[in-house]
Amino acid sequence: MKPKRTMNAFIAAAMAALVLMFAGGAFAAEGAGGAETYQSLLISAEWVSANIGKVVLIDARAQALYKGQQGHLPGAVNAEWTYFANMNGKAGDANYGAVFDAAAMAKKLGDLGIDGKKEVVVYGDGGDWGNAGFVAWVLRMAGFKNARIMDGGFTVYRASGGKTDNKTTVNKPVKYPDFQYDVSYHVGTDWMKENYNKPEVKLVDVRSPQEYTGQIHPFGERRPGHIPGAVNLSWDNVYTDDFKILPEGELAAMFEKAGFTDKNQTIICYDTSGVRGAFVAMIFRLAGYADARAYNPSYQAWCADADTEITQGPNP
Repeated sequence: MKPKRTMNAFIAAAMAALVLMFAGGAFAAEGAGGAETYQSLLISAEWVSANIGKVVLIDARAQALYKGQQGHLPGAVNAEWTYFANMNGKAGDANYGAVFDAAAMAKKLGDLGIDGKKEVVVYGDGGDWGNAGFVAWVLRMAGFKNARIMDGGFTVYRASGGKTDNKTTVNKPVKYPDFQYDVSYHVGTDWMKENYNKPEVKLVDVRSPQEYTGQIHPFGERRPGHIPGAVNLSWDNVYTDDFKILPEGELAAMFEKAGFTDKNQTIICYDTSGVRGAFVAMIFRLAGYADARAYNPSYQAWCADADTEITQGPNP
């Protein structure tokens, strides 16, 4: 009986260690992502207005808007998408626009006052590129589930009577827990080259139709067009007329009409640099597509690589 008791004690100790590890805030790793719900991803402007001071507020708009005449939510810190990404070099360079590695990102998050425990609310503005969705995507990759997007953004918040402020806020830096990126939210160019044309993978180009067809390339893309096989579904189609996310039934109907009928497929969303793509990947997850990911740093990296194919015109 001794060997059995020893083994049982070992298992118990191992389980206790795991409990302590998670209780201590260590964030892991691969395959931890999943579907979202409207409750897990979105929060109303009215709720935010009633809970200012109780959450970390991240204003994901451009700095000019944050500091502009209309101001921002009281206590919000400003961090647009470029805060989280390598912007050294120029569009098409290997790592231009790519999110920072986990160690650097942990510091960036901590500098915003995000400690991995206190709830975070991120907001952009109505009809923008989904900047808040990009930040929420970063936080999910970093293992943090307690972050939500203010539905409708700053425009809806002001329309609901929410108070604003013009004082620049800088939060006290805190320690964000060490983590490994959850790779179920993200793919890179090497992964794309190996997998983009597999039947179990479906690509979504969330840029405008003019960008998709190659009529325009407004951000200096080296070869206009799109990745072969990608379906075009412009990011702004997920908004209502008042800049909220479409109701669940309408969102599901739109995705199904666009050909996304299998919620078990791997859905890869991309745009030019990854902002709109990350946002729409989060909306796919909200609609029940648990394996929706964003290609970062997106089409600008793809089209700059001489070994990749592109196509032009309205067809995938």
